[in-house]
Amino acid sequence: MTEGRGNEARGRGRGGGRGRGRGRGRGGRTGRGGRGGRGGRGAKKQNEPQQQQEEKTLNASAAVFDPNQGVTQQMEQLEIKPKKHEKKNEKKGNEKQGKKSQKKDGKGDSKKKQNEKKQKNEKAKDAPTASKKEKDSKKKKDQQPKNKKETSKNDKKPKQQPKLVPSIPPNQPQTTNRPDYKKGEKITVLHIAEKPSIAESIARGLSRDFHSNRGIMPIHEFTNPDFPKAPMASKCIHRVTSVAGHVFSVDFPQQYQSWDSVDPLDLFQAPIKKTACKGSVVKHLKDAAKGVNFIVLWLDCDREGENIAFECLDVCMDRMEGSNPYDRVYRAYFSAINPSDIKKAYDSLGKPDKNQSLAVDARQELDLKVGVAFSRFQTRYFQGRYGDLDSAVLSYGPCQTPTLGFCVKRHIDIETFKPEPYWLLDLGLYKRGRVFKAQSNAGRSFNQQKIHKLIKTVFESETPVAKVTNVVSKEKKQGRPVPLNTVNLLKACSKALGIGPHQAMKVAESLYLSGYLSYPRTESSAYPKSFDIKGALRMQSSDTRWGSYVRDLIENGNCKSRGGVDMGDHPPITPCRAAGQYELHGDMARVYELVTRHFIASVSSDALWNNTRVTVAIESLGEKGTFTLRGKQMKKPGFLAVLLHKEYGDEADENAEYTVEDEVDEVENLPEFNVGEIFSLTNAKEASQSKVAVQAAGLRGTLGIKEKMTTAPKHLSEAELINLMEKNGIGTDASIATHIENIIKRNYVELVTGRKLVPSKLGLVLAQGYHLIDSSLVLPKVRADIENECNKVAKGLADKDTVLRNAIDVFKSKFENFVKDITKMDVLFGSSFAKLQDIGKPFTRCGFSRRYLTYITGPPARLYNKYTETVYPLPMGGVVREWSGRNCPVEGCNFELCTYAVGNPERTFPLCPRCYNNPIPEWGPIPGEDKAAAADDVDREDENKERQARSMGGRQFILECPHPDGHPLIEELTVAEDPDGDGVLTLDTHFGPKWRLVSTRDPTVYYLPKSIDKLTILDKKDEETDQRLIRIEYKAGESPLEDGGTKQTLAFFQDEKFMDTVRTYRGQERAARKGGRGGRGRGRGKGGRGRGGRGRRR
Repeated sequence: MTEGRGNEARGRGRGGGRGRGRGRGRGGRTGRGGRGGRGGRGAKKQNEPQQQQEEKTLNASAAVFDPNQGVTQQMEQLEIKPKKHEKKNEKKGNEKQGKKSQKKDGKGDSKKKQNEKKQKNEKAKDAPTASKKEKDSKKKKDQQPKNKKETSKNDKKPKQQPKLVPSIPPNQPQTTNRPDYKKGEKITVLHIAEKPSIAESIARGLSRDFHSNRGIMPIHEFTNPDFPKAPMASKCIHRVTSVAGHVFSVDFPQQYQSWDSVDPLDLFQAPIKKTACKGSVVKHLKDAAKGVNFIVLWLDCDREGENIAFECLDVCMDRMEGSNPYDRVYRAYFSAINPSDIKKAYDSLGKPDKNQSLAVDARQELDLKVGVAFSRFQTRYFQGRYGDLDSAVLSYGPCQTPTLGFCVKRHIDIETFKPEPYWLLDLGLYKRGRVFKAQSNAGRSFNQQKIHKLIKTVFESETPVAKVTNVVSKEKKQGRPVPLNTVNLLKACSKALGIGPHQAMKVAESLYLSGYLSYPRTESSAYPKSFDIKGALRMQSSDTRWGSYVRDLIENGNCKSRGGVDMGDHPPITPCRAAGQYELHGDMARVYELVTRHFIASVSSDALWNNTRVTVAIESLGEKGTFTLRGKQMKKPGFLAVLLHKEYGDEADENAEYTVEDEVDEVENLPEFNVGEIFSLTNAKEASQSKVAVQAAGLRGTLGIKEKMTTAPKHLSEAELINLMEKNGIGTDASIATHIENIIKRNYVELVTGRKLVPSKLGLVLAQGYHLIDSSLVLPKVRADIENECNKVAKGLADKDTVLRNAIDVFKSKFENFVKDITKMDVLFGSSFAKLQDIGKPFTRCGFSRRYLTYITGPPARLYNKYTETVYPLPMGGVVREWSGRNCPVEGCNFELCTYAVGNPERTFPLCPRCYNNPIPEWGPIPGEDKAAAADDVDREDENKERQARSMGGRQFILECPHPDGHPLIEELTVAEDPDGDGVLTLDTHFGPKWRLVSTRDPTVYYLPKSIDKLTILDKKDEETDQRLIRIEYKAGESPLEDGGTKQTLAFFQDEKFMDTVRTYRGQERAARKGGRGGRGRGRGKGGRGRGGRGRRR
């Protein structure tokens, strides 16, 4: 803990300073000053070494996490090597046994020796005992006869490599060494959930009486004497809290972040680091886990949840009380957030599954390295040549690209399809005033002459008739649907509700978190034996939409599902609680109704149809004269009464290959046909409708020719694409929706009417280009093989490092080949997109060639020198404008400057294209790039695998000054330090008449009086504050000065009368700073003018 003394100021700063300023900032520093938390670093307290150590550990873990260390390594040590104190205890146990044997032989100890022995035994009890397995093995050794011969060196077995242990399936309690807690002891249990709402539900499920603290991630606390893993404890304090998704994200170290200096090929062998997504989450876990005896992990029960569980353990285990902390870590497996499921999971705690977590680690590292390497190379290559690509980054993904490949393949099939005419015999039978079309079993013919010959043969015969030769009627069951898993949910939402996969998953997740649905990510399509079907049905029995149907279903008692597969992960998706017709709204109501209807239908009876097949023959045509007429009549609706089958769609593939059955339409309520009935035939071409109508009382029919055209397949729908991805092993049930969303967001495909996916010009060129170089880059086989290997890692059947190494070697080889043959792809781009030299407009001059640079609007925006073929990426997120011919003052640069405007209200900064792309470290931290996290001062946003690929230059969207504060351009315009942020206040480049100062890092604007006519920043500094002075000239007749003068020189913030005329605006998106900066205080501190002075060391 450090202390600092700031300038005194009465009032309370945002960091916690109170009274005369003494207070503690959030970052752990105390200061004297109105700023509160911004005290300087002072002398260290010598009497708190433990707190110092805890702070260092906390700060280190919040900044960077080493994936090569942590709970996995601790677990291996616990399994293989005994602790030192355990070996000592074994020796003590041996000595104790030796003394006992001596006593039996008559060599008793003296009283003095007995007392020593008693003391040693008491010490041994206090020391940590060896594990049960070690004690058992020691006893076996002692019980062996002493005269047993020792084995020779040749007889010794070679050391065996540790075997891969298969993963224990979820929901199965896993054995562990239970720590012994004496009767009457008090213990503390920390429960960790994945989201705050789940944490609250867990607390409610375990206790009706709990209290909570306020915060983004609250801690709910209650006392309960019952904990399954410590039944002897007299009192158990439970703390229930949560994280917010992943605690750590995978990224490259800082030296691999540059797109210019790092060869993408090097990324395949580059190390990775795990960085805290949010430092505040790490600190929160550290604080919550301090001194606890047990940890129960309530993360989502899938691979990602298992991975997050181990991330939590890496933060928490060293804060637990006692030794061997992993023995006191447990995993709760649950599928729904309701009290009964929570209690059931609590009573059957297992252990976290390391293998599933390792499988996620392997996939994350592979996706990061492969995706970023390919994306960086192809983005820089093609955006340096073409100007209208309509994408900020040309990203590649091992799953995303095969997904695009499916859409492109279907599109090519459509484009290359040539429609052809074909002909069919068309037989119409008239009965009871209706016409029934029977289809020829000979199928279609592409030879028109042959069909005409058949017609001629019929009507040249003596009696052109059609005779009913066979009538078959039988009952046919239409099977009820299997229980709903994730993939089928996404398909049903797209097909029936018009809700895309990504949105459908978001809605299902919200319903799950609200307790309406069970866990929405599951591969299982069969209910487990323990699932209470009738209990789930009873919850729906009072609903006005399907309540009566459900009550009848329960009464009949036959509530069983059919088929499906239990994958052992989660039960199928079902409703967990009733929701009235008007309780939910929008997509949530529609998805809930779909899931509920599907659940009820899955345990209903099958639908029963009466199917009729009528065979009609024209004898003069022989085998080619057989026709079929099909009819169906519903006998029992079964599940169709609740599923609304037509609305929710069936599994029919509209793009399936042609069969004769496609030409046969089933007729509902088909009238009775009898064997032997004869229909007189007339030529359909010659017969008039009136003549047929008059003769309709008899059995009449027409025979003609129907001409049709073959049709191209339709573009893939979302439902069909999901089918293909599942079939080919691309993505998982949890990631399929994300991959589809990615190719839409990146303008590779367009979602059109009917939820169809049509590739864009860019998507077509990319996919076809991959085929030209290496088809396996876009085909699903390679990725599917890797996914299978990751599945083996998850089951403990393969080693993670081996699988990862092999996969990276495969893609590294493909990348080298891709770079070598990239010109093949360049030909496709050249025929589809405009070259940079042919588009854009002259903008600013190059500092080297003095030629005009061409401005390419993008995305992404960039400047292009067509004479040197040099590209200068520009920042994204703001507006770039010209700036009246000013040049960069940096020596050797001399580029003509632009301005960059961001935010609302707008803040404008100078921009040098060359300096933006070639920053010098001495200027300070580079905007848009990650800064090393210092303690918990900054909350980090969640990072994903392609965070580096969001812009062409590898930099993120810039919503601040594009240059570091130490750049000469910024120093020229700097007036003062920003008292509420990390940046400085600069003069806005508009330079009047609306004069204003803007913060380089925060959306803060200081509007100066409108009476100012001219403002000049002087080189001279204020002696007291070390700020640069500004000279102000007021408009004639508008001067606020008491002496009537029009000129004034001052340091900003120091003249109270002038500051009263300044209007301040602070934007809402400004990030909250923690620790070290306390914001604005109530009082007025010396040197700070109401904001408190800086702390100084003491």
